[in-house]
Order: sequence, then C-alpha cells, then structure tokens
Amino acid sequence: MAVVVVEKLAPGDYVPDCAALPRDYGTAAWEARPEVAEIRRAVFAALDRLEAEGEIASRLAGKRVLVKPNLVTVYHRMGLERRTYPESTDPRVLDAAVEWISRRAASIAIVESSGRGAPTRGSFKVAGVDRLARRRGCELLALEEGPVDRYFLPEARVQREILVPRAFSAVVRGEAAYVSVPKLKTNLYTGVTLGFKNAMGVIPYNLRQRNHHYAIDRKLVEMLYLFRPDLVLIDGVVGGEGECPAPVDPVDSRFVIAGDHPVETDRAATRLMGFDPAGIELMRVADELGFASAEPARVLARGFGPGGDPSLGGALPVAFRPADWSLLSDRVRRRFPAATVLVGMEPRAKGPSHGAAPATAAGAAGAAGGSDFAQRVEASCRGGCVATTRFAFSMFEAEGLSIDRPLVIVLGGGVVADGGRRWYDAEGRSYDEAAIRALPGRKAAIGACARRLAPGMDRFVDGCMPLPNAPHMVLHALAKKPCRVMSLRNPNLIPLLAATLGQRNARRRLLEEGLRLDVPLGLDDAARMPEAAPPPAREAAEGGPAVRRWTEWPLPPLGPEEARRLMAAEDDAAIAAFRGVLVFRFKEKLLWRLVGAATGIATAAPLVLGLAALAAAGGAPPPPATLGLGPFAWFAIFGLVEALHLAELGTALRARELHAKRRGGEWSAGAKRLAIAATLLIGFPAWLPHRRGVFD
Repeated sequence: MAVVVVEKLAPGDYVPDCAALPRDYGTAAWEARPEVAEIRRAVFAALDRLEAEGEIASRLAGKRVLVKPNLVTVYHRMGLERRTYPESTDPRVLDAAVEWISRRAASIAIVESSGRGAPTRGSFKVAGVDRLARRRGCELLALEEGPVDRYFLPEARVQREILVPRAFSAVVRGEAAYVSVPKLKTNLYTGVTLGFKNAMGVIPYNLRQRNHHYAIDRKLVEMLYLFRPDLVLIDGVVGGEGECPAPVDPVDSRFVIAGDHPVETDRAATRLMGFDPAGIELMRVADELGFASAEPARVLARGFGPGGDPSLGGALPVAFRPADWSLLSDRVRRRFPAATVLVGMEPRAKGPSHGAAPATAAGAAGAAGGSDFAQRVEASCRGGCVATTRFAFSMFEAEGLSIDRPLVIVLGGGVVADGGRRWYDAEGRSYDEAAIRALPGRKAAIGACARRLAPGMDRFVDGCMPLPNAPHMVLHALAKKPCRVMSLRNPNLIPLLAATLGQRNARRRLLEEGLRLDVPLGLDDAARMPEAAPPPAREAAEGGPAVRRWTEWPLPPLGPEEARRLMAAEDDAAIAAFRGVLVFRFKEKLLWRLVGAATGIATAAPLVLGLAALAAAGGAPPPPATLGLGPFAWFAIFGLVEALHLAELGTALRARELHAKRRGGEWSAGAKRLAIAATLLIGFPAWLPHRRGVFD
C-alpha cells in the first residue's frame, strides 16, 4: 500500500526567501531563523514518518541518489513587479531534504535542467543551490550539459522514443535512486505540476518540444514506463497559484508532502490544493495506463486543526486558484482590452488516453460560432500554442506592462466551415482571412497550424508547440514595449547571459567529442519515430518471467558534418538567449546580410563617384577625375556591374520562387519585382542564400 505523509508548518512569514537562499545561508544567524528551523523540522518529521511506515529506507540505502528540484525558472530579482515569486522549489526545503538523505545514501547529486532559455547553471546560482551543494558536499549536475542515452517504450503511444541524461540510466537500471522535490503549484499546460511531472526537466530540450500540445498529459505519464521517483517530497511551504511557467502568486499552504508512490502522492497533493483529481487529465491518464496504486494510499497528516478531511488523514485542503489558461478568458480581455485573440484549431473529441482526436466535420461545423464553440476550439490544444501564448500575456502582467495599441493574435489553421476556414474571437464571432487582414493593428500568427496566415502577418511564430519564449517576445514587438527581463532592470541579466555562454561552450565540447545531446528540433507535429525501432526486450525476474517496459536503443554515431550543424544550432540557441527568439542559422543570416551590404556598396559606389565627379565639374568640360577616373569611366564600371547582375536575374528569380514555395508563400508579381530590385542592387546575396535555404 502506498503511503503519503502530510506535515503542517507553524504560522510564519516564509515568502521572502522561498526562491533563493540569502547571503548568510549556512551561518549561525541563518540557522537561528525560526522559519529555517521550522522547515527543517517539518521535512525531517515527514520523511522520518514515511520511513517508519513505508519502504523508502531500502530504496535509498547505500545508493547514489539523484535529487531533482523544480527550477524551471527562478523568478528572483528578475526585473519583474515583485522581488520573488514561489515558482521554483524552496531551496530551504531542498537543503533539509539533502541533509536527511545524506545520512542514508552513499552519495547525492542535485540534478536539474531548467526551462529552455534559462540555463541551469544560472538557475543554480540565482537560487543559491550552488552554495547549498558546496556546503552539503553534493555533486551538482546541469543535465542539459551531459550526454544522453536512448530508450524505446513499446507500450507508449506518444513518447515511444525517449532520451535521458546518462546519469538517469543508472536510475533506469536500478543502480541509483531518484528523489523528486517539486513545488506545489498550478500549471497552464497540465492543471497542476507535482511529483512525476517534474521529470519533464529530465529529458532534453528538443524532446520536450515534441508532442507538447494536446498529447502533453499522455506524454508525461508514459515516462513512468522508463523510470519513476523512489521518493517524492513536495514543497508546499509557500504554494504557487497562477499561470506557471509564468510567475505565480503565493499561497499560504504551509505543508510538505512526502510519499513513496508518485501517482498517489500527486493525487493527495491535488486534493490538498482543492482540486478533484478526476478533473485533472494528467491524473486520469495515469489511472488509465495502470500507474495508480492497486489500493488507495494511506494518508497520514499531522499538525492540522479539527475539521480536516478523514480521507486525507485529517489534513485541511487549501483552495488554490486554477491556472487561467484561456486566451479568451474574462481576465485576459479585462487586462488587455486592446488585444484581439482569434482561435481556429480544429475542435477535438477526447480519445482514449491520448488527450484529443480530431472532431468530425459535422462536429466542427460551427460557422455560426458562439462563445461556447470558441472555447471548445481553444481547448482542443491547451498544451501547445494556446498555453505558450497565454504565458506571454502573464509575463506582461508580471512585468507591469499594458497593451496600449490594437493588436491581433491568431492561432490555428482555421476551422473548416461553409467551404472556407474561420477563426473565432471570445464572443464567438467568426472571421475569414480577409476579415483578419482588415482588423486594425499589428498582427501575429502563432503555431505551425497558423502557417498559412504567415504571409499576411507582421510576425509569425512557428512550432507545434512554439519555442516557449517566442510568443512572449513577439507580443513585446507588436505592443512596442521592451521586455524588462531582457533589460538592465533585471539585476541577474548579465550573470544569466554569462551562464548561457557557459552552457553553449559545454554543449559544443560534447558535440566535438561526438556525443549526442538531444533529438533533432522539429517545429511541426509530424511523427518522427524511425522505422528501425527495436523490439521490446524480455528479461527474467525473480519468481517468474516479467516483461521489461523499455528497451535500450543506442543512438547512431555522430559524424563530423552533423556535429558542425549541431554546433551551429548551439550558437543559434545562445544568441536566442540575448534576443528572446530562436533564429535558425543566425550567424549565416548575419554573414549574408553583411555580404549583401558590402556588395550593395560596391554596386552603388561607381554610380555615386561618377555623379560626384560631375557635380564637382559644375558643367565645365572636361569633368575632373575622381580617384583617378573620370565620371564616364565610373558610369561604365557601374554599367558592367549591372550587366553582371542582369545576367543573374534568371537564376535569382528561380531561387526566390523556390524559397517562397518552401515557406508556403505566394510567388506574386510584387515578390518578383522585389527579387529583381534586390538582385540589381546587391547581386548574388539577394538570391544565393535563399537557394541554399539559409532564410527558410
């Protein structure tokens, strides 16, 4: 039987240091703080009781233990409205957990891979976890800076190919233990984010992007086929409610939760937040796939007053505000009245344990619209571009910014209705492409499904799901408001950018050694399972045969040419940390723009010099020489250069036409005129990089 222990903390002000350790961490003064002592007492009490009632002692004893907090982004002194947000695991809870585990384990490594764009080495530093590790004698691992191993999950439907850091392969084989130490908080994508969802920070960046849409819940649950926490310790000292991964508001929950079964611990935690686990898709899928305990968990609670829930051991739930995930919500409309959001994802009917399946044409025939229909359309892909764009608006709130000019955000490829495609606003009014173009304000299309709208938009963010911070930065561009996180208002900006460069260098070194770090980045929702997936492996277990639920799947060798491409991608990712948006082949694009500027100067210079010589003559013959040549000599040189450019026109037009088709754009008369003008002005830089796909 699974056991879950809930320990209540005494009243106190736990918020100020809930995200980052203070400078006096580890000193006698720090140890004497009442909130530090109370957190340690609660963590030790919960773990001691769980050890007495369950089997965690045997899981940890004599093993290397990987302790994973949730440091998706440490919002502490980041240029936002508040100094600190309870987004990440309280380092005081982590400190107490490490101290308790160290008395039982052979060694400890604190491991994490923060959200994309937030290098883990920077998160460790901002939160003070680097100092914690030094004090406690722990290893500190930024998981994205190490090699990975690949496995095949034959029972999975979504996460069949999975890569994990090599350190976690020891967990998969049972040679090391894994302790999950998440924050008790709500989440835009999955409703709640607790013990087993914390493993999203284990897999590499590009694999996180894959299926991060309507199938996100099943993807997360299927990771349990490969590994699961031996111990879950949930930090509910200061809970978080709101639109995580955007900054969340504090909740005075004041308890820690320890459990020996990840699904049952999360189930109890969900109920303690005031939610029904049956209403959380993540929990429903875990039950459907058989990861729940065979019988209800035994919940033991201490420190709560009368009136508690007997099924929670007498614990009193604390009501958390659900994440406001909708872009059509009253809150978004009230806070940002100048922004118009249109949604056009095909409505999906729930399919067994996959999150959603496309609705029938009849079910989607909502041309008449209505707010209920619009909400159904939006809900069909909560885990993808909807939540990523909702994160952007929440970041605007946390930055204390408003939108003062009309702008339009469009998601989805349009609902097929009345022989065309339509998008819907919060009131359920429908718009076709022409009506969207006629709306006032700057416009952006978000997500791979909306690619058809890209040619008529001011901005387009590709991806299914889009890269996490891209809609946020596009919103800043449309609103013409600078991002405060990416400004000197953020005291941690320079250290975080330095950490980004350090991360980039570490990853490049591994690639140079021929070590793979991730799957290829894909921005669409196409299936990417190679045909040569290995068959499931069977192995004997004590007492009879058992089927292992995973198979080792060695990664192919990394050749020099592919390594060079991947190293270039690391440069793109590092530059994206400065710009907020990932631009592929950024250095090549920049180089070609510089070459184009140089050839443009070389093309125009003879004409300018010839005109300057004529002007200096004032009409009196013979005109004076400029740089040793007369004006007509310069005009002749200009004519020769333009003759070369004219000879390029046929090739240039073919290259630009292919480029337009690859991007799904229209090869219009205007596009042709632009290509001709660019070729005559700068020559080969106007078409050669487009033929090579640099600007695709």
